Amino acid sequence: MTTITDRNVGNQFNFNAMNSIISVANAGTNELYASLPSEIREELEKHESHVTMARGQRLLDCGVLPKQVMILSSGTVEISVPSAEGEISLGIAGPGKVFGMRAAVSGEGPEIDVTTLENCEVTVIPAPEFLNVLQNNPQMYFAVAKVLSADLKIADQLIRNCARRAPARRI
Repeated sequence: MTTITDRNVGNQFNFNAMNSIISVANAGTNELYASLPSEIREELEKHESHVTMARGQRLLDCGVLPKQVMILSSGTVEISVPSAEGEISLGIAGPGKVFGMRAAVSGEGPEIDVTTLENCEVTVIPAPEFLNVLQNNPQMYFAVAKVLSADLKIADQLIRNCARRAPARRI
């Protein structure tokens, strides 16, 4: 299960890659691999490397196309967006969260920054190899859609929470 904490109000939102029934933690994997057949997971694992990132390092930079898809294996990261006033924190994510996948699939830079809050273990898959496995395994598209849908749900929840805190305006 991927947990995101809204630091502005301290609420935790638990989101799953599949839906509210299946937990990534129960699958012993991450939000993408939880939805994949073992043969596709094994094919992706052939391209994996594992790195340790120190506290304060960026996994993703807003607007900069990443060269890899990253899976947070341990530790926590802060997800934020740049603004004229500085960084606005959207929340904190822990192990199992996948980053850079939307950018790899779309070819567009991410709209977020992702920064490690402590030393983190990260599984890295080069974007070209990830896309090659994706193109050769059409059943993988459904798993990718589930992860992107979960990200959309998180974004929707954050927007709704912000709207609830804002003063009402008459139209």
